[in-house]
Amino acid sequence: MMKGLPQAIGMLVIVMCMNALAVVPATAQVAVVPVEPKPEPKPFGLMFGYGHQANTDLKKSSGDFHRNSWMGSFNAQVDFSDEVKLNNILRYEYHNYNFSNSSRFQWDNVHRFVYAPLFLWRTNAQWTIMGAPVLQWTGESGAKISDSFTGGGLVGFNYTASPDLSLGLLVGALSQIEDDAILAPIPLVKWQFVQGWTLRFGLSRLGPTNGLGGEVGWKLAKTVELAAGLQYQRRRFRLDKGNAVGEETLAPVFGKLTWQISPQGSVELFGSVATNGNLRLENKNGNKITEKDYDNTAYFGGQLHFIF
Repeated sequence: MMKGLPQAIGMLVIVMCMNALAVVPATAQVAVVPVEPKPEPKPFGLMFGYGHQANTDLKKSSGDFHRNSWMGSFNAQVDFSDEVKLNNILRYEYHNYNFSNSSRFQWDNVHRFVYAPLFLWRTNAQWTIMGAPVLQWTGESGAKISDSFTGGGLVGFNYTASPDLSLGLLVGALSQIEDDAILAPIPLVKWQFVQGWTLRFGLSRLGPTNGLGGEVGWKLAKTVELAAGLQYQRRRFRLDKGNAVGEETLAPVFGKLTWQISPQGSVELFGSVATNGNLRLENKNGNKITEKDYDNTAYFGGQLHFIF
């Protein structure tokens, strides 16, 4: 019975995530920063990520595009006491879109800057309270600066039931560019259900981009893990031309390899199929101009993570 449990859990994660696609578009917008319920063993952290989304056709339309994405993130942790800590998270993403001339979507260089000071209060060995205000700027090069800001916050808890199981819940509230503000609950799950096999669900990283999703990881060796899962991503940004608004959503079904090269550093490589891809163009008031799905396509890259 236990022999088939890892495969069954893996299938369950994929089914849960696929069923969630109908309800997570707004929730994924809250995933601007990954929230770790445990502080880093070192006060500073650096992350660098890259992802390439291969060329794909827009459905029921002429035109195609591909995208290259880069990310850099810096974390600085302040310890007020053994129980109370503050993790300052600074993050920058750069998404370079390349559209064919026949496409109605003609944005190119999209930037995202995020600052989130995450407070962690460990009340006892089991319970941790978390909270963070979030400020971000997301826009194309040349976009009006004052119209590209959004803000909000995250608050929640994490409960460590045992060394093999932790459960938590975040509630995120965030304003959006030319759209209603959102309020979204986000579950946090980490469960080693069999020796060497771990289920994770919640805010997650995949190369250069954060999102909402789940994965099952298998410890291939002491310093190597293989994982598979599904993540949902959403980007909404101010455009240069006409103060318009652009948006992209997608759901990568991925496999990844993580190698802990030292106690202070790790490298992650991933390959995926970007599914359920959609592009949307709105005017300066948030009214739709056009919207197109795009064909499934390859999406791959990696990430470097260092603490010091």
